[in-house]
Amino acid sequence: MTTTARTRRTSSPDGPLGGLLGSGDPGTDLLVLAGITTTATTGAGTLVWAAGGSLSLLAGHGFGPGLGATLRALAHGTGPAGIWGGVPAWAVVVLAVAYTAAVVVAIAVGVAWWRRRHPPREGYGSRSQYTHLLPGRGALQQVTRLRPSLRGRTRLAPSDLGVPLGRFGSARRGPLLRATWEDVVLAICAPRSGKTTCLAVPAILEAPGAVVVTSNKADVWDLTAALRGRDTRERVWTFDPQHVTRTRQDFAWDALDGIDTLADARRLAGHFLHEIRRADTSDFWDRDAEDLLTALILAAALSGAGLAKVATWLTSISAVEPRTILARNGFTQLADVMTGRSHGAHETREGVYATARAAAACLSDPAIMAWVTPRPGLDLFDPAHFVRSHQTLYLLSQDGAGSAAPLIAAFADRLLLDAVRAAEHTRTGRLDPPLVAVLDEAANICRITELPRLYSHLGSRGIVPITILQSRAQGRRVWGQGGMDELFSAATIKLIGAGIDDPTFADDISRLIGETDTRVRTRTHGRGGGGASVTTRRERVLPADQVRALPKFTALLLATGIRPTPIQLVPWMDGPRADDIHGAASGLDAAS
Repeated sequence: MTTTARTRRTSSPDGPLGGLLGSGDPGTDLLVLAGITTTATTGAGTLVWAAGGSLSLLAGHGFGPGLGATLRALAHGTGPAGIWGGVPAWAVVVLAVAYTAAVVVAIAVGVAWWRRRHPPREGYGSRSQYTHLLPGRGALQQVTRLRPSLRGRTRLAPSDLGVPLGRFGSARRGPLLRATWEDVVLAICAPRSGKTTCLAVPAILEAPGAVVVTSNKADVWDLTAALRGRDTRERVWTFDPQHVTRTRQDFAWDALDGIDTLADARRLAGHFLHEIRRADTSDFWDRDAEDLLTALILAAALSGAGLAKVATWLTSISAVEPRTILARNGFTQLADVMTGRSHGAHETREGVYATARAAAACLSDPAIMAWVTPRPGLDLFDPAHFVRSHQTLYLLSQDGAGSAAPLIAAFADRLLLDAVRAAEHTRTGRLDPPLVAVLDEAANICRITELPRLYSHLGSRGIVPITILQSRAQGRRVWGQGGMDELFSAATIKLIGAGIDDPTFADDISRLIGETDTRVRTRTHGRGGGGASVTTRRERVLPADQVRALPKFTALLLATGIRPTPIQLVPWMDGPRADDIHGAASGLDAAS
């Protein structure tokens, strides 16, 4: 005896008509059967009419009566000879069968073509579940709730609805999904998988309010800076201490402005220590070095000395000035701690100061310090005004030790905090228009220590962060496993792009997508005859190997409370502003 098995995935164990017949309502079942019978009869009559007319035309008698008249004649029992005079019935039947075969083959070819380009969606979220992210009445109601300034408008621009994500399903012409103005977005995409062309550029250009952008390359700035200035008619700021874009400095940001408490100083110090600290490990001197930097930063802020003074104090363990400033401003305990440390064991003092110097290495670079040192002739950046405007800020830094990355993280963090404060003082508790923060290369140059925690409430304040990482492992290296898991869980929109080579992460995504029923048909053959049986088993909708093999410009969308779904990312080259972006980039090249 031999056994063969065929596996077929289906969304219903009752077959394609399971949702119609057997509904439990005899009247409904009769109507469905009547509809099917009528359709089949009409289709068969149409094929007979086409066959008889063709033969009559070949015989020189013309095509004959129309379709309606032919169907009525056939219904009254009139044969082919009576309808097409002289055309034999057998010939009509043979040609009708041939036409039927041709139609069946054409349908099969069409279905195969469609399935190759539109894979089955069993187990994925349906379009009806994503109505709040798609254009329509649901999206309009939601956007007017989140942005009261749009109420009463008779017409809204697509960019008013939210941040563009990609097209629903696997079709390149599907409807465009948009994150809402209360979503917080996390994108995990390998290099060259479309994160800049499909996510960063469209989000920047379609943002209705202020925009913050971080990057370690000039490409995003090249493609969007000029257009943002032209579209908003408001200022575009470029904070580029390491000349990634070769932009001339025309403003400064006072990193110590507003720092007057120990908590504020510790938050800024944490950005420097985060650059040398590994999330899952702790150096012996890390905690003491953070305390030291906190004290020096607070002393510099209270005295108005500027960040460069911190680097000077770090070179002298016996410096008395910062202790005096702290004591004079009421921080006597902190001053006593510094005094005690200066008289401690030599090895301890040297270890703590060496760690602090390594963390704050960029403070010794005059070229970097020039961007955070206010001076005559330079405009002073005002974060509180910026978050309520339509302005744009690009924060750029190179990677590696001594880079401006700690200042990039501190600058972005300050803006997010100021945006939260501004939102808290509005009637709705939200910014309108919302602020969009595109944190590209976040794990390399924008390691905001508190980012996982911030994600839990930024969306409720009209602040939409889009954090772009190259892998989950990269995020865990910065925020630790617990921090990265918190960030992943807090993100209401998660995009998993091509190039996921972490087998554990790919399997986790596969399990999150879930399983679906698969029908397995088994046939047995033997001397005593054969038989067939059908069983149902559970299978992964998208196995881990297929998660890894996602094509470029394809992503998996995981939205809170909805089954995941594949989407097609839309490169800006295929978007409505391709010509504008090309023109802006060409003009920049010509100017340089």
